[in-house]
Amino acid sequence: MEPCFLSGVDVAEFIEHYFPSAGPTLFIGNIGFGPDVLYFPKLLRCGGNVDYRFMVERRPSVPEVVDAMAHARQAELEQILGEAMQVAQVSIIADDGATVAGRNACAQVSQWLQAKPYTNVIVDATGMSRGTCFPVTKQLQEWSAQSGARIHLLIADSAGPLGTIRSVSSDRADWMHGFHGTVEIDDYAKALRLWVVQLAENHGPSMQVLFKELGTPEEVCPIIPFPSANPRRGDDLLFELRSFWLEEWGETPLSLIHAHESDPMDVYQSIVRLHRARLEALEGAGLPSLTILSPIGRRLPGIGMLLAALEFDLPMFYLETVGYELQGDLPAPTQGTPMHRWHFRLDRHVDHG
Repeated sequence: MEPCFLSGVDVAEFIEHYFPSAGPTLFIGNIGFGPDVLYFPKLLRCGGNVDYRFMVERRPSVPEVVDAMAHARQAELEQILGEAMQVAQVSIIADDGATVAGRNACAQVSQWLQAKPYTNVIVDATGMSRGTCFPVTKQLQEWSAQSGARIHLLIADSAGPLGTIRSVSSDRADWMHGFHGTVEIDDYAKALRLWVVQLAENHGPSMQVLFKELGTPEEVCPIIPFPSANPRRGDDLLFELRSFWLEEWGETPLSLIHAHESDPMDVYQSIVRLHRARLEALEGAGLPSLTILSPIGRRLPGIGMLLAALEFDLPMFYLETVGYELQGDLPAPTQGTPMHRWHFRLDRHVDHG
């Protein structure tokens, strides 16, 4: 079932009218370094019914200036929210290099849920990594089926990446916590695998690691950002990454998925159409199929992948971010209204109320 959603100014209007009279509400966010992480907490400081809980994602390689930006955001949040705010440290990478982001984040959320009978839970994906946000969102969706709580996924995103801060990926690919799908079932050991991967600048080597560790999937459908704020972005990506998708993966332009770079629903609907058509064509002929998703790069297309994975229990194969690096001087941060704002209802009993 397609998720209920709002976008743009409708998100702010919903938040300002709904949550002041809602029951006990748990807000789950992450203290990131970008200014957008302040947006939803500021909108929600409308009453005493919201408990604000924030993770601090601990990674082994973070420049001091980036760490300082995150500390500044935490200080601003503490000033805005006061005693209603609590912070917990969440390790992303274990001492042996293993990815533990999703497992640790879900364990922390389980503790927070025990505080009181919450009727609403908000996941603010704005500053959260995929490795924590996606498993937590799935955990809460499953929990809602028993608790009856409403699950709200929020995300605010400005027009582009923050200056010259770039993520550094792990060299160890893994299935995302909670998103193994059917990959461990014997019947799918010989399934015809479709790999849907989000193309992103400067991520060619990372994508090739994923491709090889998947064991060269039979079919690859790269997601190209179109429409895009930069009309040439899709063409530039295809040119930059041509040695991978054209030569290494053996794909053609007919395999490309064009989806709006700032519209998660466009990405979601594109994957849903592809997955359903493939099931009908292959499994109808007695051939098992497996659709594998790999979110890379910008947040909003990744949210579209999350929505599709939740609906069809699709597996996600990814590389966790182990740190960040600077390439040039940082611009002065701005704190205006984010250009893109989205709200999704994801509980199992959506009543459209």
